[in-house]
Amino acid sequence: MTTLTDHTQLPDATVRPILLARQIPPGWQQQQQIGSPVFRRHINVGFGPLQRLSDGNVATDQHSVLLLSVPDSATDARYSLQQPAAAMLTDWVAETQLEEDGPPQVIQLQGVLMCAGSTRIAVSGSPERMQAVTGAVLEHFWLQSEIRRLEQQTADRWQELEEDTPAAFEFTEPLLERRQQLQQRFQLVIAARATLTRLAPLIDCPAVWPPTLASQASERLREKSRLPDRLQILREQLEVYEQVYEQCGQRLSDFSSSRKSQNLEWIIIVLLAAELLLLVVDLLSSLSETT
Repeated sequence: MTTLTDHTQLPDATVRPILLARQIPPGWQQQQQIGSPVFRRHINVGFGPLQRLSDGNVATDQHSVLLLSVPDSATDARYSLQQPAAAMLTDWVAETQLEEDGPPQVIQLQGVLMCAGSTRIAVSGSPERMQAVTGAVLEHFWLQSEIRRLEQQTADRWQELEEDTPAAFEFTEPLLERRQQLQQRFQLVIAARATLTRLAPLIDCPAVWPPTLASQASERLREKSRLPDRLQILREQLEVYEQVYEQCGQRLSDFSSSRKSQNLEWIIIVLLAAELLLLVVDLLSSLSETT
C-alpha cells in the first residue's frame, strides 16, 4: 500500500488505518478521547499499522477508514480549497470513492481542510486544530457508514415487503410455512429501528453553545451530507415496514387462535355426537328389553 507522500510530495503527510467498532480487537491501539461523549458511548476508535487493513480482518459490524493527516504550521491556512495541495487531498480521497456514494465532502473551516469519503478521510491544518476536528470527522464517517448501510438494507428489502404485504390483510393456511421467515424479517426491522434510534441523538442534536471548532465541523458535515433528511426518510420507510410486519403478526395470531378455536369446537362436536350416540344406543336397548 502506498502513502500520499509517494506521489504528491506533501510534507509530513501520514496515513493511518482507523477502526470503528464496539470492541477493538487485538492489534489495534484504542483511543479514548476521540469524538463527542455520545459518540464514545456507542463506538470505540482504534489506530493500527497500514498492514492491518490489508489483512482483511474487519468484521461486518465494524467500519475501517484510512485517515490522511497533513499538518500545516503556517498561519495563513496554506491548504485552502484554492491551493493545488487541496486538489491532491481530494483526489486521494476520491481514488476509492464508489460512484453510488457520490463525491467526497470537502469543507474548509477556520484554516482546517476536511475531506471525507466512503473509505478515506483527509485532514489538513495546524496540528492543534487537526486534533480538534479529527474526532468530528471520524464521528461523521461512522454516522455516514451506518446510515448508508441502513439505506442499502431498506432498499434491498422492498421486494420482500411487497411479497409479505398480502399477509398483512389476510393470513391463509399456505402462509404458515413462511411463519419463521416473517418473524426473522420483522426482527431485522426492529434491529434497524433500534440502530436508527441510536444514531438519532448524534444527527438530530441541538447546536453546541458556545460553539467549538469540533461542533462546527460536525454541523457542517451533517448539513453537507443531508444526514438529518436521510434520517427522517429512513424513519418513515422503517415505519412502513414495521406496520406491515406488525399486521402480519396480528393476522398470524388471529389465524392461529381461530384454527385452535375451530379444532376445539370440532372436538366438542365429536364428543357431543358420541354422547348422543351412546344415549340413543342405551334408549334402543331399553326399548328392546321392555318389549
